[in-house]
Amino acid sequence: MLWIALAAQLSAPVPTNLPNWFVFDDFPAYLVNRDPGVWAVGIRVTVGPDGTIQGCEVESGSGDNGLDELSCKKVTRRANFRPAMSAAGRTAPGVYRTYIAWDVTKAPAATSRVSNADLNLSVASLPQGIHSPAAVRIMFAVDGEGRMTSCQSEPTQGFEQVEKEPALVAVACDQLMKSYRPVPARNSAGEAVPSVQDAIVRFSLQGQAAR
Repeated sequence: MLWIALAAQLSAPVPTNLPNWFVFDDFPAYLVNRDPGVWAVGIRVTVGPDGTIQGCEVESGSGDNGLDELSCKKVTRRANFRPAMSAAGRTAPGVYRTYIAWDVTKAPAATSRVSNADLNLSVASLPQGIHSPAAVRIMFAVDGEGRMTSCQSEPTQGFEQVEKEPALVAVACDQLMKSYRPVPARNSAGEAVPSVQDAIVRFSLQGQAAR
């Protein structure tokens, strides 16, 4: 796929201080009294070409509005990013999408089960050594109209269990380009601008429900 090869310079925003986004004291005391479980907050962080955070939005809520608001508040206050790079090698506006998992369990939950996929694909088989469900994290360029180009695998921070299998990346990019409509990034003036964004595609064997 030629359009993947041409994206060698492409890079979504990269968190540079991810371990510092949250501290133990951030955990709301009232959650301890809830039944064991994981409250996952899917967020979308818009990062300017200078690396500054221009906004944080909740894309998938936890069911607790206060927890959703707290998640974005802490990220906006503490997160630092290296800005996105366009396919031409220039800094660009970008969108970093991830989730915050507030865990009330005796043992840490499996992150692959609480992350929110942007696209779920049902397939007849997976490459040897890859187990279902398998997640792939990819990044792509988006113009001001929401059209996607230049899709490729995105480096990860290690907290998400994702695969780097080239065959899955190629299929994920192809299917995302066909069926996913990203939301354009907006600058400080509220104008839609070209950006580099990311997404998660999950592969599940046919007959197996996505988790």
